[in-house]
Amino acid sequence: MSTEVQATEVDVRVHGLAPGGDAVGRQQGGAHDGRATFVPLAAPGDEVRARLVREKARVAWAELVEVRTSSSLRVIPPCPYFGTCGGCQWQHVTLPAQREAKRDIVARALGAPVDEFVAPSESGYGYRDRARLMVQGEAVGFRARRSHDVVDVQRCLLLGEQAARALTAVRAQAAALPPGAEVDLQAGAAGVHVAVRSRSPMAAERAASVSQAWLAAGLAGVTIAAGDFAASTQGEAEVDVAEPGSSPLRVPAGGFAQVGRAANGALVAAVMQALGGEPGAVLELYAGSGNFTRHLLARAARVVAHDADARAVARGRRNAPGASWREGRVPSGADAAADTVLVDPPREGLDGENFAAASRARQRLVYVSCDPQTLGRDATKLRALGFGLRRVVALDLMPQTFHVEVVATFERA
Repeated sequence: MSTEVQATEVDVRVHGLAPGGDAVGRQQGGAHDGRATFVPLAAPGDEVRARLVREKARVAWAELVEVRTSSSLRVIPPCPYFGTCGGCQWQHVTLPAQREAKRDIVARALGAPVDEFVAPSESGYGYRDRARLMVQGEAVGFRARRSHDVVDVQRCLLLGEQAARALTAVRAQAAALPPGAEVDLQAGAAGVHVAVRSRSPMAAERAASVSQAWLAAGLAGVTIAAGDFAASTQGEAEVDVAEPGSSPLRVPAGGFAQVGRAANGALVAAVMQALGGEPGAVLELYAGSGNFTRHLLARAARVVAHDADARAVARGRRNAPGASWREGRVPSGADAAADTVLVDPPREGLDGENFAAASRARQRLVYVSCDPQTLGRDATKLRALGFGLRRVVALDLMPQTFHVEVVATFERA
C-alpha cells in the first residue's frame, strides 16, 4: 500500500524509462538511499532533484524539480505544450533512446529477446491520422498531464496534414460546441470525418450550422450526438482508413482504428508474417472491423472472425465479407476448431473465455498486444499450457509516447 508524503525533496540518479511513461532511477543518500523512484519528464542519465508525492517501503513516485546534471540523451522538446499536455511523455528524449527503451520494456515483460524492431515513422512526428479532442470553455485540445483539465492546443506536432487541418476547423467552431464535448477526428483516404459526442444538448440549428461550416472547410463528414437528440450525420458517415494499396477498411470517427495508415501497414505486415503463408483454418478473436480479416482471406483455408461489439461486427461483414463473422459468446465447438488463432485484445489482455478459445489453437497462436505487461502475464500462462514463444516483433507506432505494439508468435511444442 502506498501513502502520500509531505513535500520532501530527494536526489535521484535516473537510469531508464519505464512502462507508463515515467523515468525511473535510484534515490541518492538519505534514509532511502537506492530506493527505486519514478520521475516523469526526467531522462536516462539525468541527475535530478525531485519532490516526493507517494511512496512505499521500496519504491516512490516524485515530480521533477530541477535537472542538476543533464543526460546526453536529453533534447529540447519541439512542442510548446510538452510537459503540460498529457499526450506525449518522451519528447525530451532522443528518438533512438526511446526506441531502445521500448525494446527493453518488451524484452523484460516477456522474458525473451525482441527479434525485430519496426519503426515506420522516421521523424517521430506527423504520423497520427486520428485524435480525440476535449472541449472545456474556450479551450480545445487534450487532457493535461495527470489532470482532467484541457490544454488549449492550436497545433499538435503528432498529427498528419489532414488531421492538422481538421483541428484548425474544429477550433474555429469551438464556441458553438457544448461544454464537455468530445470531438473525434479520423482521417482516411477520402478526407477527415469528425464526430462530436456530448451529454449536453445542442440545438438542431446550431448543430446544422457547425456541420455546414466543417463541410465547407473540407471535412468529408460530420456526426453530432449531443444530449437527447438523435445523432445526425452530414456528408460521409465513415472513412476508409486502410493502409495504401490495401482493400478498404471503413470505420466512423470514434470507431477503433490504428493511430495512422502507415503505422497500420507496418502492423498488418508483421501480423501476416507471423501467420505464415498457409495458416490453415483461422479463428480471429477481437476482430474489430476486419483490419486483419481482410488479409487473412487470401491465405487461410477458413476464417471465423469474432468480436463482442455488434457494431464492429457489422462493419467487419462489409469490410471482409468472405469471413464467417460471429458476435456475442466466444466461438466454441466446430467454430473454435482452428489450426491458427489470431488475437488482438484490448490493453487488459485476454479475458477468460477468449484465453480458453485461443489456447485451443492446434498449431500456432499469434498475439497482437498494445501492453507488454498483460502480454507477459498471458505468455506465462500459455507457456504452462505447452506453447513456446517463437518470435517477438516490437513496433514503435506512437513515437514520443511510451506506447509500443507487440506481435508475439507462439507454437505448440
